[in-house]
Amino acid sequence: MLQVLPPHPALRPFVKAYWYLHIQHNMPLVSLPIAPVPETGLYFYPKGKLCVNYLDNSTIKMPDNLIAGQITLRHNLLIPNNYLMFKVLLQPMGFFRLFGIPMSLFAGSYGEMSAVIGKDVNEVRERIENADTFYEMVAIIEEFLLNKIRNYKVDTHPIDAVIPLMHQTGGVFTLDKLANDACLSNRQFERKFVERTGVSPKFYGRVIRFNQAMKLKQKFPQLSWMNVAHDCGYFDHNHLLRDFKQFTGAVPSGFDFDKAVIY
Repeated sequence: MLQVLPPHPALRPFVKAYWYLHIQHNMPLVSLPIAPVPETGLYFYPKGKLCVNYLDNSTIKMPDNLIAGQITLRHNLLIPNNYLMFKVLLQPMGFFRLFGIPMSLFAGSYGEMSAVIGKDVNEVRERIENADTFYEMVAIIEEFLLNKIRNYKVDTHPIDAVIPLMHQTGGVFTLDKLANDACLSNRQFERKFVERTGVSPKFYGRVIRFNQAMKLKQKFPQLSWMNVAHDCGYFDHNHLLRDFKQFTGAVPSGFDFDKAVIY
């Protein structure tokens, strides 16, 4: 069962929410497809360790603490029979502002948190592993993050207010307007955007729109893909199908919506 808690008010410019998910089952592994979602986060896995299977059939065992960059392609989570996930869901620019490390290093990939941020994360990881409740885990990570924001690396910039607005438009925008709203040239906007999110504004907008289409189709499976494309601002039905194939490596009839993690 998924549980969600909001961050401390002082952390809201950096953190969206905390997620806690504990899954127990009787299978050796359960495979769940993950399509691109417009987010980045910090993850801890205190119990059964997670593996990820990619479209080329390679399988990687994930570390028990990691930074997840912007997902660019579908992959499958291989869930063990005692799986516990504690996630710090970040604001689009949260990691870059907290640590001054460009998210372009993690686009479409993962990084071990302790290797990137520093060894003080190891103590946080050990305390989270020994915590008994979700609330204790949140208290531990917030103590760590509140200490970080006292010396956070990057001051706020108008672009940090513009990026969240892209979600409100469903990923439909013009680069000229975004750059103008951020008081930047188009070139400066793209550079700062990639630092913060790991991907270009155009790609990020595509992920936002595709994610909306996937959520709509999962919620209303009776809708045709033509209606989904129209409702989500695609130029036409074929445009959505091209994105679907690029992001999932499959056609809609070959994607398991019943098992997919879409949010």
